[in-house]
Amino acid sequence: MTPTCQTPSAQAEGDVVPVTLMVENAGISLDRVADLSDIDRAAIRALSLAVYPPEVAAAWPGRHLEWARGEWCVRVWGPEGSLASYTGIILRQSSWDGRSARVGGIGGVMTHPAARGRGHAVHGIRRAIEVFREHGGVAFALLVCEPGLLGYYARLGWKEFAGRLVVRQHGEPADFTFNRVMVHDVEAAGPTSGTIDLMGPPW
Repeated sequence: MTPTCQTPSAQAEGDVVPVTLMVENAGISLDRVADLSDIDRAAIRALSLAVYPPEVAAAWPGRHLEWARGEWCVRVWGPEGSLASYTGIILRQSSWDGRSARVGGIGGVMTHPAARGRGHAVHGIRRAIEVFREHGGVAFALLVCEPGLLGYYARLGWKEFAGRLVVRQHGEPADFTFNRVMVHDVEAAGPTSGTIDLMGPPW
């Protein structure tokens, strides 16, 4: 069933509030991952299996890396009511060139193969950027992607970060070189050079 429209109640400054909206015949919800129901989680697992079948997941080069789990998620339903797209969200106190910076992370973006080309992922990614702006104190957003997706994200306002990205792998600092890095302006301009230290696993 497509979610009905909800209006969030009053929120404390800086809080992220779960909310469901209707956009272009698609339901869009923002939820804390820890609050998802068993039915919600089953739908996300089914979407993940459709996007990454076992044989694809088993051959993915990034399977040996330690990845951060999203704290929040944006889910987008198609007009028929099935889960069409998912975007994971994480907020992390990080640093850029030694200066503290709160970074909004976007990861785990996936759209059902049968629902691609309809703008579902665009809705999810744009909603995530809105969340970072609403939250307050987020300097810029960051995601990592395959080289073939650089143009896609650039059309959504993202810029490639050509500097050094430091992450943690099992508690130890490590340079992230697995995928390309992109940033998006939030309260400050997303940097395109220098060193970003995520102070934790990538997303």
